[in-house]
Amino acid sequence: MTSRWIPRWEVRKIKLNQREEEVCFDLETKMFACPRCSPICLKGGIPDSGSYFFNEKDLTEHLLAHKYSLWTKRRVQEREQEEEEEETEGNED
Repeated sequence: MTSRWIPRWEVRKIKLNQREEEVCFDLETKMFACPRCSPICLKGGIPDSGSYFFNEKDLTEHLLAHKYSLWTKRRVQEREQEEEEEETEGNED
């Protein structure tokens, strides 16, 4: 058994605020993929990473949250904390 799959993308349009947005829908898993996190899915490619959703509502909420990019800000903050911890451990020796 493998932990990877070969998606069969279908480009669908959803309403996002007052405009239509093209999103990726995998016919194999019945999951949506964020086209901003994984733009290659719009061309039928296989993304290296991305955000996947079981329903259109969750994808819509994720797309609206992109303007805040909270997940990228958190990663930077986590890295800074890890670096501070490493520096503190280095000073204890």
